[in-house]
Amino acid sequence: MKIKYKFLPKSLVFALILGLSSCSEDFLQIVPTDSVSTEIALGSTDNMMLALNGVHRAMYAQNGYVSNYAGQQFMIPTAEYAAGDALHSAQGNGWFNAMLKWTMHTNATRSDLEYIWFFNYNIIGSVNNIINAANGLQESDDLNNILGQAYTYRAWAHFNLVRFFGKAYMIGNPSTDLGVPVMLATEPPYEGLARNTVQEVYNQITSDLSSAITYFEGASSREDLSHLNIDVAKGIAARVYLTIGDWANAEKFANEARQDYSLMSESEYKSGFNTINNPEWMWGSKMIQDQTSYYYSYFYYCSNNFNGSQNRSNPKFMNHNLYDLMSETDYRRDLILKDCPSTFDEWDEGANEGRYASEAEYDAAISEYRTIVNNASSHNMVPYMHIKLSQSDGPTITPMDVLHMRAAEMYLIQAEAEARQNKSGEAQTTLFELVSARDAGYVKSTNTGQALVDEVLVQRRIELFLEGHRWFDMLRNDEELDLTGSGASPDLYLTGYQQAKPSENPQWLFLIPQRELDANSNMVQNKY
Repeated sequence: MKIKYKFLPKSLVFALILGLSSCSEDFLQIVPTDSVSTEIALGSTDNMMLALNGVHRAMYAQNGYVSNYAGQQFMIPTAEYAAGDALHSAQGNGWFNAMLKWTMHTNATRSDLEYIWFFNYNIIGSVNNIINAANGLQESDDLNNILGQAYTYRAWAHFNLVRFFGKAYMIGNPSTDLGVPVMLATEPPYEGLARNTVQEVYNQITSDLSSAITYFEGASSREDLSHLNIDVAKGIAARVYLTIGDWANAEKFANEARQDYSLMSESEYKSGFNTINNPEWMWGSKMIQDQTSYYYSYFYYCSNNFNGSQNRSNPKFMNHNLYDLMSETDYRRDLILKDCPSTFDEWDEGANEGRYASEAEYDAAISEYRTIVNNASSHNMVPYMHIKLSQSDGPTITPMDVLHMRAAEMYLIQAEAEARQNKSGEAQTTLFELVSARDAGYVKSTNTGQALVDEVLVQRRIELFLEGHRWFDMLRNDEELDLTGSGASPDLYLTGYQQAKPSENPQWLFLIPQRELDANSNMVQNKY
């Protein structure tokens, strides 16, 4: 059986290069199946850019071949909801419940686990077609732009895969730990690939990023923030080097990546994180209004005023322990509604922790917070619920732009890398530049050593809340999961309420999808 994956409109013949198949003999290998050859479909830079636009759209588009998930819009909450900072208040309609309970990534037969594998390898297969078709084409600024983006995407997707399915670089033995297959070819023979070591995967990632940066140095400008450029390539490089403990390169690339971007103002920070017009955004998906992903969107999963059953029945809130680490003068606290009333209980003298003396006072509080949250009467609310992500037009399903990278993350990578190199003065200064922009009362840190690293890591949790980083930070820092005092319900989270740190607990590894194991005789499963 063949399944075609197409992300460009069907009317475009150039979608043929993204018409990728998955055969019963091999789930991972992604190859063209249409009669027009890749060489013809990708025979010019114009055609290559059309194909690349299909990859950009795959970052946010709903895909009907694996349970209708919508690209990175599904990946971001996947990297948050089992990691304990962004919490669910109820079972809701079931979305991500398995992730909360740690029964999604530990079950090889689940379609949501399968999608993570499919999505990233589909990106890789698509850009491999572009990279491999470029041989023999005359060099130009536009071709350099296309190749810079293609190599960046290939590095980024392999990076995603190895962090989910391979043991964390700094807590294992990357030279022998199994990572994921490195896929560079899309031509015969179409055979299932074996898993490369974690080190081999990272070698390919850093090589591809080096190639990308070189191409971008002689490239034309990108069209908009949905496309990649040299800053995004350097930003991904900063993430990679932070993950593998190459602090000098993490510092270097983070500093270089952020130079052309200003930190957002307080009003911009509080405007909902929903538009690529924000001056701090380095990379994001500009949503096409008539191509909405409806109830598979990032805002459906994570916002508290999107008009969908997931949001109405299951408002998301911040870990109480993390909230307590925020300064009272930090305006980011304003996006966490600690004193919001719970609408899960009707008023009585014992409801809502006894905070309301009468039903009228309780109803008045609900009305007040409805205005703050900008949601509808059908939406539930809870204490500590967040309003960081919000629909700009109120409780609707209008597509909002999706954030992939912003300058604040680069400040945090640079500060952490400097602190880990014992460059305390530089780290204190870098951290102050960021945090003082969020907290008028913040005083430049005098911490050094591990205390300074820990301060940076707390600021990462606060600043990057719900942006898709927390799971990976816990892996690389070998942190245990303990939701005691967080406000999470043990009955909702079950085994996801407490887990030993990754170096002691193999269940932080995502299992290889069973479909890949069944199709590929060279594939082996992660062991628990």
